[in-house]
Amino acid sequence: MDSTRKTTLCQRVVLALTIAAAFSWCGAFLSAQQPVRGTIAGRVTADQGQVRAARVAAHNLDRRIWYTVFTNKGQYTVPRALPGRYEVMVIEPGYDSPRVAVELAPGGSQSADLAVKMRVSAQRVGSEGGDEGPSARGGAGKVVYVDRLEDVYPAGAERDLLKEHCTGCHSTDLTALHYTREQYLRGIERMTETGPGYNAYVLALGRTPIDRRQKTMLAEYLTRHFGPGMPEKRLRVDPLVLDEEVASRSIYVSYDIPDDLPFPPGGNRIGAPMVDGVTPQLPPETRHHLQAASISPVDGHVWYSSRASSSILRLDPRQLDPVSRWKNYPIKGDPYVHPSGIAVDKQGKVYWAELRTARIGELDPATGKQIRYALPQQAGAVLQVVVDRDQNIGFSLIWGAFFGRLDAVTRRIHMYPTPTPDNGMYGLAFDSSGNMWGAGWQKGTISKWDAESQKVIEYKVPTAWGQIRRVGVDSRNVVWGSAYNTGLLVRLDPATGRHTEYKIPLNGAQPYDAWPDKSDNVWSADHVHSALVKLDPATSKWTFYPMPQPNQSVPKFEMADDNTIWFGTRGVPNITAVHFYPNGYTAEAPPLP
Repeated sequence: MDSTRKTTLCQRVVLALTIAAAFSWCGAFLSAQQPVRGTIAGRVTADQGQVRAARVAAHNLDRRIWYTVFTNKGQYTVPRALPGRYEVMVIEPGYDSPRVAVELAPGGSQSADLAVKMRVSAQRVGSEGGDEGPSARGGAGKVVYVDRLEDVYPAGAERDLLKEHCTGCHSTDLTALHYTREQYLRGIERMTETGPGYNAYVLALGRTPIDRRQKTMLAEYLTRHFGPGMPEKRLRVDPLVLDEEVASRSIYVSYDIPDDLPFPPGGNRIGAPMVDGVTPQLPPETRHHLQAASISPVDGHVWYSSRASSSILRLDPRQLDPVSRWKNYPIKGDPYVHPSGIAVDKQGKVYWAELRTARIGELDPATGKQIRYALPQQAGAVLQVVVDRDQNIGFSLIWGAFFGRLDAVTRRIHMYPTPTPDNGMYGLAFDSSGNMWGAGWQKGTISKWDAESQKVIEYKVPTAWGQIRRVGVDSRNVVWGSAYNTGLLVRLDPATGRHTEYKIPLNGAQPYDAWPDKSDNVWSADHVHSALVKLDPATSKWTFYPMPQPNQSVPKFEMADDNTIWFGTRGVPNITAVHFYPNGYTAEAPPLP
């Protein structure tokens, strides 16, 4: 071998050894940056009542992370917790809890026992309603509890009209108004002629043919049964008895949002009937709200639509530093757009839906550049966005009746009307063939935009009173929908058009989502019972997991490849990004960060 070849070979060996050493050093360095985790454990006792699957929250004040676990026979364990200063507490309706300070050293173990006291005022099981958390209802006087919507509204031609056109938005709240005939008629006219006035893109039932005679029928029916002095009717809420073995295996890891997240002003606008003045908008929000989550296929970052700050948030769940963990992208061009659904394509570009401005937003995180696409016509409010296999962006119009599509190549927007007017497209999902499925919120359908024919096909859910809220598609292209006001998950076989209904075995349940995981279990959230709900369709078995905060509203799931679940937070005191481990930490689903 000549000297030149010997020199080249030696250089290659040295280079290989250098690279190997560098990788070894980097691995050791990265390993050194990861703190050694520890454990917090203890016992929960109560002065009154039973301690069953009690919710224990450990808040790491240094890392701005919450660990939420549940007791089993009074004992709890927070496993593999990051070191730092903690406040540990029980968060249960009707109970006051101490906040115990804990300092957890790397690799350490700490004990924190918690003695809770029942409040003097009685606590009712379940929420009175409101999909953004518990809310007070209007009206006063006698309340009658019933089991079904058929028991709320007496039978007749008027009820058929209500079921077809009204309960998709109103469910049982019409019974709490106690209006006179003239007031009910005025409300019906508003819904069918102009739509609610708080948003110019809310058209309500503006395309649905309801004549004067039918409006009068509805007003007289509502006055007769729910007018002044008549009782209000509500759906009865069964108590949920949790399985401690199931609950105590799960863990929630929740990330505090940035402290400096702004509340931008809504601003004023010029418009009729003002001449020398302005028409004020709604006042700015004062509570934050993470609506929807989407995991980037590029880097695993989790993106959220942040309604109150009118911005898009990026979360790096592997980042230990709570400041570096988040990046805020304010939406440009309007003071407030009410961002809703969110999605990320294969290039890492982020898309969002705007409810207040009826636009599709696009963000390139690499450059910070934003594009906001206007619709070809005013046709409702944009609620959801999804990405198909070819990177086209699908979107839905609620308070309208359209599927929409932003072409990946031409960047042109196409819109496709539904056969039923004012169908109110809500949640969306693509199947493996590129067909887009939508939830008909206002009229109770599961609808399909066919990728080949570009026609919209509707499948009426026979028992629906409107309110098919979201849809999901499993690995076999079977479509699932959530019937929010009847407590049903609905399975639709597209090959046959056949519906199969699965009733949540708790009266009063309100399933929000219908999202299959990687094993084709179907997940939903029921804020009324403060539970996440899993259905195994193969066995028809239901499993209930208590939420990290009581009565938390979870509008949209995002399923990770490891079968853990990401979602946002609204309607509760602590606004966080939430990562749910149904089976706790495993080799396939290790703790983050």
